[in-house]
Amino acid sequence: MTAETDARAALEGFAVAWRRVMTDPAGFFADMPEAGGLREPTLFLVVCAAANALGHLLTGWGVYGLVVIFVAQVVAAFVGAAILTLVAQHLFEGRAGFEPTFRVVAYAAAPRVFLWVPFVGPLALAYSAYLIVLGLQRAHAIDAARAVLTLLLTVAVLWLLSVVRTGHVAWL
Repeated sequence: MTAETDARAALEGFAVAWRRVMTDPAGFFADMPEAGGLREPTLFLVVCAAANALGHLLTGWGVYGLVVIFVAQVVAAFVGAAILTLVAQHLFEGRAGFEPTFRVVAYAAAPRVFLWVPFVGPLALAYSAYLIVLGLQRAHAIDAARAVLTLLLTVAVLWLLSVVRTGHVAWL
Protein backbone atom coordinates (compact mmCIF):
# COMPACT_ATOMS: atom_id res chain seq x y z
CA MET A 1 0.00 0.00 0.00
CA THR A 2 1.15 3.51 -0.72
CA ALA A 3 0.98 6.42 1.68
CA GLU A 4 -1.81 7.91 -0.44
CA THR A 5 -3.83 4.69 -0.22
CA ASP A 6 -3.28 4.54 3.55
CA ALA A 7 -4.43 8.16 3.93
CA ARG A 8 -7.51 7.56 1.77
CA ALA A 9 -8.42 4.44 3.76
CA ALA A 10 -7.97 6.32 7.04
CA LEU A 11 -10.23 9.16 5.87
CA GLU A 12 -12.87 6.72 4.66
CA GLY A 13 -12.68 4.88 7.98
CA PHE A 14 -13.06 8.18 9.82
CA ALA A 15 -16.11 9.13 7.73
CA VAL A 16 -17.79 5.77 8.34
CA ALA A 17 -17.12 5.91 12.09
CA TRP A 18 -18.20 9.57 12.33
CA ARG A 19 -21.47 8.90 10.50
CA ARG A 20 -22.22 5.88 12.70
CA VAL A 21 -21.47 7.71 15.95
CA MET A 22 -23.70 10.59 14.89
CA THR A 23 -26.63 8.54 13.56
CA ASP A 24 -26.53 5.26 15.51
CA PRO A 25 -24.68 5.96 18.75
CA ALA A 26 -26.24 3.09 20.70
CA GLY A 27 -25.26 0.65 17.96
CA PHE A 28 -21.81 2.17 17.63
CA PHE A 29 -21.03 1.89 21.35
CA ALA A 30 -22.54 -1.60 21.52
CA ASP A 31 -20.13 -2.71 18.77
CA MET A 32 -17.15 -0.66 19.97
CA PRO A 33 -14.25 -2.88 21.02
CA GLU A 34 -12.98 -2.25 24.53
CA ALA A 35 -9.40 -3.00 23.60
CA GLY A 36 -7.13 -2.65 20.61
CA GLY A 37 -4.99 0.27 21.59
CA LEU A 38 -5.44 4.01 21.65
CA ARG A 39 -4.23 4.73 18.11
CA GLU A 40 -7.55 4.52 16.28
CA PRO A 41 -9.64 6.50 18.78
CA THR A 42 -6.85 9.06 19.19
CA LEU A 43 -6.72 9.61 15.42
CA PHE A 44 -10.50 10.02 15.38
CA LEU A 45 -10.25 12.56 18.20
CA VAL A 46 -7.42 14.42 16.47
CA VAL A 47 -9.40 14.77 13.23
CA CYS A 48 -12.46 16.05 15.12
CA ALA A 49 -10.34 18.49 17.14
CA ALA A 50 -8.58 19.70 13.98
CA ALA A 51 -11.92 20.30 12.22
CA ASN A 52 -13.17 22.26 15.24
CA ALA A 53 -9.95 24.28 15.44
CA LEU A 54 -10.02 25.05 11.70
CA GLY A 55 -13.61 26.22 12.03
CA HIS A 56 -12.56 28.55 14.84
CA LEU A 57 -9.72 29.82 12.65
CA LEU A 58 -12.23 30.64 9.90
CA THR A 59 -14.37 32.59 12.36
CA GLY A 60 -11.50 34.85 13.38
CA TRP A 61 -9.81 33.13 16.28
CA GLY A 62 -6.43 33.32 14.56
CA VAL A 63 -3.60 30.81 14.46
CA TYR A 64 -3.00 31.08 18.21
CA GLY A 65 -6.66 30.22 18.81
CA LEU A 66 -6.40 27.30 16.39
CA VAL A 67 -3.46 25.81 18.30
CA VAL A 68 -4.95 26.43 21.74
CA ILE A 69 -8.34 24.95 20.81
CA PHE A 70 -6.79 21.90 19.18
CA VAL A 71 -4.39 21.16 22.04
CA ALA A 72 -7.00 21.87 24.71
CA GLN A 73 -9.54 19.50 23.14
CA VAL A 74 -7.04 16.65 22.83
CA VAL A 75 -5.55 17.11 26.31
CA ALA A 76 -9.02 17.49 27.86
CA ALA A 77 -10.05 14.17 26.30
CA PHE A 78 -7.17 12.32 27.96
CA VAL A 79 -7.59 14.05 31.32
CA GLY A 80 -11.37 13.75 31.17
CA ALA A 81 -11.19 10.04 30.37
CA ALA A 82 -8.89 9.47 33.33
CA ILE A 83 -11.23 11.30 35.70
CA LEU A 84 -14.31 9.60 34.23
CA THR A 85 -12.62 6.24 34.81
CA LEU A 86 -11.82 7.03 38.43
CA VAL A 87 -15.29 8.41 39.18
CA ALA A 88 -17.09 5.52 37.48
CA GLN A 89 -14.95 2.85 39.14
CA HIS A 90 -14.75 4.28 42.64
CA LEU A 91 -18.18 5.83 43.07
CA PHE A 92 -20.47 3.85 40.79
CA GLU A 93 -18.93 0.38 40.49
CA GLY A 94 -17.93 0.91 36.87
CA ARG A 95 -16.02 -2.01 35.42
CA ALA A 96 -14.01 -0.44 32.59
CA GLY A 97 -10.48 0.85 32.69
CA PHE A 98 -8.91 3.83 31.00
CA GLU A 99 -8.79 2.47 27.44
CA PRO A 100 -12.53 1.78 26.98
CA THR A 101 -13.36 5.07 28.70
CA PHE A 102 -10.96 6.98 26.47
CA ARG A 103 -12.51 5.30 23.42
CA VAL A 104 -15.92 6.61 24.56
CA VAL A 105 -14.58 10.14 25.03
CA ALA A 106 -12.69 10.12 21.73
CA TYR A 107 -15.66 8.95 19.67
CA ALA A 108 -18.01 11.27 21.56
CA ALA A 109 -15.96 14.10 20.05
CA ALA A 110 -17.75 13.54 16.72
CA PRO A 111 -20.26 16.40 17.09
CA ARG A 112 -17.51 18.74 18.29
CA VAL A 113 -16.55 19.37 14.68
CA PHE A 114 -19.44 21.87 14.85
CA LEU A 115 -18.45 23.68 18.07
CA TRP A 116 -17.35 26.71 16.10
CA VAL A 117 -20.71 27.17 14.34
CA PRO A 118 -22.79 29.92 15.98
CA PHE A 119 -25.92 28.59 17.73
CA VAL A 120 -24.99 25.02 16.74
CA GLY A 121 -21.96 24.79 19.04
CA PRO A 122 -23.97 24.42 22.28
CA LEU A 123 -26.13 21.73 20.67
CA ALA A 124 -23.00 19.89 19.52
CA LEU A 125 -21.60 20.04 23.05
CA ALA A 126 -24.88 18.71 24.48
CA TYR A 127 -24.93 15.87 21.94
CA SER A 128 -21.32 15.06 22.80
CA ALA A 129 -22.32 14.82 26.49
CA TYR A 130 -25.20 12.52 25.53
CA LEU A 131 -22.75 10.33 23.60
CA ILE A 132 -20.46 10.13 26.61
CA VAL A 133 -23.37 9.03 28.79
CA LEU A 134 -24.36 6.32 26.28
CA GLY A 135 -20.78 5.14 25.97
CA LEU A 136 -20.22 5.08 29.74
CA GLN A 137 -23.36 2.99 30.21
CA ARG A 138 -22.02 0.40 27.80
CA ALA A 139 -18.32 0.47 28.69
CA HIS A 140 -18.77 0.55 32.47
CA ALA A 141 -21.99 -1.49 32.60
CA ILE A 142 -23.75 1.18 34.65
CA ASP A 143 -27.25 2.61 34.38
CA ALA A 144 -28.08 6.00 32.85
CA ALA A 145 -28.34 7.78 36.21
CA ARG A 146 -24.86 6.63 37.23
CA ALA A 147 -23.46 7.56 33.82
CA VAL A 148 -24.96 11.06 34.06
CA LEU A 149 -23.63 11.50 37.60
CA THR A 150 -20.21 10.28 36.47
CA LEU A 151 -20.16 12.89 33.73
CA LEU A 152 -21.44 15.69 35.98
CA LEU A 153 -18.89 14.93 38.71
CA THR A 154 -16.11 14.80 36.12
CA VAL A 155 -17.16 18.17 34.70
CA ALA A 156 -17.15 19.58 38.25
CA VAL A 157 -13.64 18.22 38.88
CA LEU A 158 -12.38 19.64 35.57
CA TRP A 159 -13.95 23.00 36.41
CA LEU A 160 -12.30 23.00 39.86
CA LEU A 161 -8.96 22.11 38.29
CA SER A 162 -9.30 25.07 35.92
CA VAL A 163 -10.09 27.37 38.87
CA VAL A 164 -7.01 26.14 40.71
CA ARG A 165 -4.84 26.43 37.59
CA THR A 166 -5.98 29.92 36.58
CA GLY A 167 -6.77 31.38 39.98
CA HIS A 168 -10.20 32.62 38.91
CA VAL A 169 -13.65 31.27 38.21
CA ALA A 170 -14.34 30.76 34.50
CA TRP A 171 -17.86 30.01 33.32
CA LEU A 172 -18.57 28.17 30.14
